[in-house]
Amino acid sequence: MLVATMALWGGTWPIGRVVSSAVGPWTAALLRFAMAGGALILICILQGGLRILRVRSALLPRLFLLGASGIFGYSFLFFHGLHTTDASRAGLVVGCTPACIALTAALIARRWPSPLAVVGILISLFGVSVVISRGNPLILLRGDVRSGDLMILGCVFCWTAYTLLARRVMLEIPPLVAVTWSCLMGAMLIFPFALHAGFLQEIRHIDGSVWAGLFYLGVPATSLAYCAYYHAIRRIGGVASGIFINLVPLFALLFGWLFLDEMLQAGELVGGLLVISGVIATMRAKTLEKTPWSHGISIVSGFLVVGAKVEASFT
Repeated sequence: MLVATMALWGGTWPIGRVVSSAVGPWTAALLRFAMAGGALILICILQGGLRILRVRSALLPRLFLLGASGIFGYSFLFFHGLHTTDASRAGLVVGCTPACIALTAALIARRWPSPLAVVGILISLFGVSVVISRGNPLILLRGDVRSGDLMILGCVFCWTAYTLLARRVMLEIPPLVAVTWSCLMGAMLIFPFALHAGFLQEIRHIDGSVWAGLFYLGVPATSLAYCAYYHAIRRIGGVASGIFINLVPLFALLFGWLFLDEMLQAGELVGGLLVISGVIATMRAKTLEKTPWSHGISIVSGFLVVGAKVEASFT
């Protein structure tokens, strides 16, 4: 089930690229998370009725921040970035997210990561620079970097913020409730921007294949994937489940090649291997696994979706 979930999240990148080429980013984001929010509400009803969505008013500001970072910000960068960069490259860049989450969490907790974790984080970040520069560091020095790559890197920052915010929220409410509220809050924030961008006119011209892509992004890859991921966490634990996140960029690479005929250069492939190797080293670091932060890191880093994320689309 975890492998299938990672495949769904890996598929968000080529599907997102197809959708972004046919629909404006605000329209795509609103439709995606409207579908995701509706499906998550239905799942909540099936699990215990609408009463499980009741939360304390004191939590609403934090739920708003979740929607702003993991849904609103991530979606804007996700669809804008995929409009100008390849899905395979984007999947490799965003693959460093768990390492960035681990580093940020350790700094916030004022506990320096173990030497293995530090090495893993540095390798992963270096791998991202190799992917973005297409194996040529001079590109970075000249500032000749694709805007889409920088936006996908922004997705990493948004999801890191979302993950660490969500960790505290999920100490007080179930993960399913937190994800549902973040989707609803994010859709609410996206709505006025979508209207201003011509949502009502654009929605009339969306064809069946794009609707299918939006449905994939909103329901299987967000709502159902989140539920499957949390079920896996209950069965085998957060750390073991978090290791599977390393499969997401691999599936993004595979699907980008199969469905979009995207081919990566040797430098990009090397960078992708560095990203994945660095994340594996980080996740295996014993010091981080033993800290109170590690459990939350392992749980919510799987939201890669987003894009949700979330996770999201999260994951």
